[in-house]
Amino acid sequence: MAIKNIKENELQRESEFEKRMIVFSFLVMYLFAVFFISSVMDVRRFNIPWALEIPKNYFNIYSSKIHPLVNYPPLIPLILGVIGSFLNFVHISLGLRGLPFYFLCNGLVKLPSLIGTFAFIIWLKKERSSFNGNNWPLVLLLLCSPALFFNTAIWGQFDVINVITLFLSFYYLENKHVKLASFWMAVSLLSKLQAVYFFPIFVLFLIIHYKFLDYLKSFITGSLTFLVPWFPLMIINHDFFLPIKLYLNGSGRYLAINDHAFNFWSVFYPYSVKLLPKVNDVYAFGLTFKNLNFLILLIILAIIFLMILRFHFDLNEALLMYSLWIFTFTMQQHERYEIPSLAFILLILILKKDRQGNLAYLLIFGALNILIFFNQLNVYLSHAAEISFGNIFVLITSIISVCLTIAISVYLVFKDKLETN
Repeated sequence: MAIKNIKENELQRESEFEKRMIVFSFLVMYLFAVFFISSVMDVRRFNIPWALEIPKNYFNIYSSKIHPLVNYPPLIPLILGVIGSFLNFVHISLGLRGLPFYFLCNGLVKLPSLIGTFAFIIWLKKERSSFNGNNWPLVLLLLCSPALFFNTAIWGQFDVINVITLFLSFYYLENKHVKLASFWMAVSLLSKLQAVYFFPIFVLFLIIHYKFLDYLKSFITGSLTFLVPWFPLMIINHDFFLPIKLYLNGSGRYLAINDHAFNFWSVFYPYSVKLLPKVNDVYAFGLTFKNLNFLILLIILAIIFLMILRFHFDLNEALLMYSLWIFTFTMQQHERYEIPSLAFILLILILKKDRQGNLAYLLIFGALNILIFFNQLNVYLSHAAEISFGNIFVLITSIISVCLTIAISVYLVFKDKLETN
């Protein structure tokens, strides 16, 4: 018996070593891509200029002297400013110039997403799960996600931060840690404008499942977290409505009804951006596309509220449908805006009490990854190398995307009957 236990312990140690080596290998791959792949879009146009100029403007990220103007919530620009302080130091004090300096800039401004990804993986490995007894399969899902790898290491975007913060906020909300849930929801709102979509559902679940004292704890925790970066910026800019203006005007950056997303609107406009209708154009009967979009959003939100309140739908399954419907049927969607749906698939898998249906969710995760990857790749190549897959490809993938959203929704609504049969 003792010999058997010793052998089992040795096998367990070997297995843990192999897992660490796999994670380390992915880390090396990410680091190589982060530094050696020159990101020609947002990194050059926004991230590097913001990183270098924000410290020169004393971290007033919304200063009119910063070009291009910052139109993000404050957390990521402030982190870029910290990175920029180091970059300015090596540029001015150490005299680093030319390609070596750009190499450093290109890599360092992508690091927040990379650090967030692997910090989350460490947390995920340690957290207890109902998924096959451990979270290692979920770690592999995250590491092997082509959509997240492309977004983080090649494009240099920060959508993985949104995935992580949304995951943690709803994970802790369901596990009765209201302060942690509120903290992470506030961080999500501070990181990406798209987090606003999910805030009403967070509040709804809070009201349904918690008591008045918990509301108070949530409000204090969330408000303090939210105001820590915002309040100094409101003071410096003499504008206490600065956060409200930024969140309300966020969609104003995208004037076309669709911004390269493989969704419902690309089926009808598969797409040269110049030919797309603008949101302020009249759709019918004096109703603009903007009005129509707001109406669609309200209908989607009302349906999700009804599913949760009346039909007691699982929160994370409702969130998955909601995120897919937002991307598929509303306007002004980016090629990257379907990425948050991955957070809710991971949540479903980690919180499920049984293994039934796991394969279906793994297939959904894989299918969405492929679509999101090609959506990003199409846009990236068209800007980086003037290579486009063409309107026919966009039309076909948009139809597939709409059909996939409908199929996933049908499965989630009727899965109990399907699994019983």
